[in-house]
Amino acid sequence: MIKRNIILGSILSLLATGSYAQQSDPQILMTVGNRPVALSEFKAMYYNNLSKDSLKNPKALDNYLKLFIEFRLKVNCAIDARIDTTPSFKQEMNEYRQKLAEPKMRDTLVESKLIKEAYERTKWDIRAKHILIKVGTDASPADSLAAYNKIMGIRNKILKGDTTFEDAAKKYSEDTYSKEKGGDLGYFTSLGMVYPFETVAYNTKTGDVSKPVRSQFGYHIIKVIDKRADVGQIEVAHIMIRTTPKMTPADSIKLKDKVDSIYQLVKHGEDFADLAKKFSQDQSSSRHGGVIPWFGVGRMARVPEFEKASFELKNIGDVTGPVKTEFGWHIIKLEGKKPLLPFDSVKDAITTRVMKDSRSDESVNVLVSEVKKKYNFTEYPAAKKEFAGLIDSSFYKGKWSIDKAKGHTSPLFTLRDKSYTAEDFAMFVAKNQMPGAYKGGDYAFSMLYPKYVRQEILQYKNDHLEKEDPKFAEQISQYRDGIMLFDITDQMVWTKALKDTSGLKQFHAMHKTDYMWKERCDASIYTCANKDIATQVRLMIKEGKTDKEILSAINGKTANSVSIASNKFEKNDNPMVDANWTIGISNDMEKDGKIVFVNSKATLQPQPKLLDEVRGLATTDYQNYLMDQWLKDLKAKYPVNVNQQVLAQVLPK
Repeated sequence: MIKRNIILGSILSLLATGSYAQQSDPQILMTVGNRPVALSEFKAMYYNNLSKDSLKNPKALDNYLKLFIEFRLKVNCAIDARIDTTPSFKQEMNEYRQKLAEPKMRDTLVESKLIKEAYERTKWDIRAKHILIKVGTDASPADSLAAYNKIMGIRNKILKGDTTFEDAAKKYSEDTYSKEKGGDLGYFTSLGMVYPFETVAYNTKTGDVSKPVRSQFGYHIIKVIDKRADVGQIEVAHIMIRTTPKMTPADSIKLKDKVDSIYQLVKHGEDFADLAKKFSQDQSSSRHGGVIPWFGVGRMARVPEFEKASFELKNIGDVTGPVKTEFGWHIIKLEGKKPLLPFDSVKDAITTRVMKDSRSDESVNVLVSEVKKKYNFTEYPAAKKEFAGLIDSSFYKGKWSIDKAKGHTSPLFTLRDKSYTAEDFAMFVAKNQMPGAYKGGDYAFSMLYPKYVRQEILQYKNDHLEKEDPKFAEQISQYRDGIMLFDITDQMVWTKALKDTSGLKQFHAMHKTDYMWKERCDASIYTCANKDIATQVRLMIKEGKTDKEILSAINGKTANSVSIASNKFEKNDNPMVDANWTIGISNDMEKDGKIVFVNSKATLQPQPKLLDEVRGLATTDYQNYLMDQWLKDLKAKYPVNVNQQVLAQVLPK
């Protein structure tokens, strides 16, 4: 797969048209078989793949024309072989198109603003309190209004001075996390809260109480307590001793004494990391000496005491006294600090977070509005009202059928040249039924119809990308040709050469003189621990012992006393063999404190290499042979006619 991706990448870089804009050009440069090739296609690829200096060179043009013709011949072959109809091809094309289309399915200007906005907000930390009245996103209009009126009533009481924000939060808020703390959420920064909540928090003045804002959780009112410049990120290590809810007072005292004793060890210079490994009960960090990943404000919101104590540490190496949280006791050491980085340094990370956040819907919503305007989105209220009447109690039992809309062919809305009828919408409704209490047809319609409109508008945009975005269509075409080129070449050349063993053998036999051994010496190099060992080895060689027998006998007494390197050496493979090319045993030579000698057993005259000895090289040559033969066949099958007058227009004036 890796090799395939590398080769395919090279092919696509050849096909890429880069910054040269491929214009609609009716002029035909050539025909390959019965398929015409536009001047614009060739010119775009030519200008992208050659340097400015080479563009004016007629020889460079001729060379590139040859490569282009070979490319087009192969693509023709792939088309006729119906490569583009195979399931694997279709799947790969669909995956590529989906990936290429993804950024085009949202408004890029809005997306850029959201990313920049998120970064600018990270320059400030907000401390806020809130009161939440829960209401689901699928709530009925009546339920939504009731929740809104309730939170407005609470806000009015606060503004009139009938109650404090903190008391109101404790009494009315349905956020169990912050309720008991008077609604206090601590400090947070951008991307730490849901987008509507975050926006209102950043736009509310310190001390003010916001108007209600709706999020996926319900309605909130927010009181901003403080705004401060961002304090950056920190890295800390900690030693944690866990507490349990059922711990007795006596056990709590013993545990605190243990924590205090560990703290004393830290104060007296004991290594913090070693103490963390020995005592900390946070298994995820203890193995790393207590170090936890870098974090900024809000990341430790669930343990505010830990976050507050950590950020109060001023200097690297400073250590807190024991800090109590709901999880236990912590001793915290500051390991590192870093300020907010420049935008360009964190842009990619923020972009990823924005795209995963609900705020990314903003860029999609803007795109939907643009498509509606561009393609004259028109709704038909009478048809919408009629459809709402078709949704009965069976919808809330999960048994609503599309047959209820049968024959209702009036459009609910149109988008340029396409109508979306009640029958079309019925299929969407049937797949998205809402079992539960009966809430009426109008409610079901109000919940599903906007989702259906959004889905179909985005699909319409997606379906028309090739027609309305020439660059997109060009990239799809290039990738399509690239895959076909790879697959047909793999089929006709690369994999064929690997699998066609008989063809490879025949090719090797016909070209065996291309794979020759030079004169060689069949020799063994003996490296001995000392002269005594060398003498023993020489004696065994004269007795006709094999290298295996020598190794077994000598090293069986004392390990590593002798090593043997046997091979058929060509000249310049080994200087000691070169110096003792004549058959026989050389004199002893000292090397790195050991005794070395060579036994040259035979001189081998030049001879062809066996296929197994050159399989890799022979396979490559066989592939080149198959490629040449294939191109000859393609040129015969698909005659190429180039219009030289049109070709002359390629060269810059």
